[in-house]
Amino acid sequence: MKTRTLLCAFFTSLFCSRLLLADHHVIDCGKNQSLNTAIQFASPGETITFTGTCHENVTITTSALTVAGVGSATISPSKSSADAVAVIGAQRVTLSGFTVQNGLYGIHAKGNAGVTLNGVTVEESAQSGILIEGDSSAYISNSSTSGNGFNGIDAENSSSLTFTGAFTTSGNAVFGMDLGNSSSATLNSATFTATGNTLGIQVSLSSSLFLADPGCTLNASNNFTTGLTIVSGAHMVDFGGTIVANNNGINGISLFSRSGLDLDAASLVTSASNLQDGVHLEELSTLNLFNTPAFSGVPGVTTLDVHGNGQNGISAQLNSQVHMFNQTTITGQNNSGFGIQVDNGSSLTLLTSTIQSNHSDVNLTFGSRGEFTGNTIGTLSCDKTSLIRGDTGKSCPTP
Repeated sequence: MKTRTLLCAFFTSLFCSRLLLADHHVIDCGKNQSLNTAIQFASPGETITFTGTCHENVTITTSALTVAGVGSATISPSKSSADAVAVIGAQRVTLSGFTVQNGLYGIHAKGNAGVTLNGVTVEESAQSGILIEGDSSAYISNSSTSGNGFNGIDAENSSSLTFTGAFTTSGNAVFGMDLGNSSSATLNSATFTATGNTLGIQVSLSSSLFLADPGCTLNASNNFTTGLTIVSGAHMVDFGGTIVANNNGINGISLFSRSGLDLDAASLVTSASNLQDGVHLEELSTLNLFNTPAFSGVPGVTTLDVHGNGQNGISAQLNSQVHMFNQTTITGQNNSGFGIQVDNGSSLTLLTSTIQSNHSDVNLTFGSRGEFTGNTIGTLSCDKTSLIRGDTGKSCPTP
């Protein structure tokens, strides 16, 4: 009886071990084992762990699959005319702990795919490092893209990105991040850094970017042209986070073509030492600063600091608007041009702000309007076509 019991226990253990092995495959690409073959034969819920460098293109069409690298695990296909890793129509796919190199796209999710990236590095792709498109989604933490031939990360055609932890996109030939065609990105307690790209971040074509909490930081600095561009009906909301756009080759932050940027809940934005403007608005675009703690639940003052820029601190042109409400302030100092320039039918509402020590501080021209309350302004000038009101003690035109 005892022997029979031990045999039952042995075979039960062996059966369970085989089940576990069936759910968790280990691939050693250094021994010419194929990661892509293991993925094609995998079932939902399985985990495939791999080591070494896999010189193959990988395609994932199975949902609820995990692919995890160990140590210096790398996917580096010899065929650079195809995606290094393609996730097609599969949901709940997790990729973690490895590097992707040398594909047409590094990681390409499409066809309503859903992927989670954790601890993934994507570099030296011929096109974009990460492309999420076709109603697909990606949840990304502690990852990076660099040195890609087009964009570091790109979301297109009603797709979404959600970032937590740290993400860095650097040295890409065009955009660090591009959001297009009604796509979105959300930062949840995330630090997102775009540096050394031709243009840091572009939000375009009715897309959106959302900083969801005070734990968020978006750093778009040291890019060759503009740090952050919002264009073509796109919109960005910062709910208490920090934005830094410094030392860029053109503007720190640009808004074009009916786009908008809302700064709420004691957000802190700095745009300094850019070659041209700190914040530049054109073509019916809007910059709103506000904070009402009774509604936001966040005490404090929403703050925009524009200083030391090569041209203007803020430039609003072509019927654009800069508006401030409740607990807000703008500091504009030591810019080589105007602290704030308002031109061609644009409007400015300026509250409790300090604009001084610029080449010229506040200037309104060609049908622009300004409303001023409780500010410290070094010089204020406007032409005969502009209108101002408030506590400046001046009327247009001014010298």
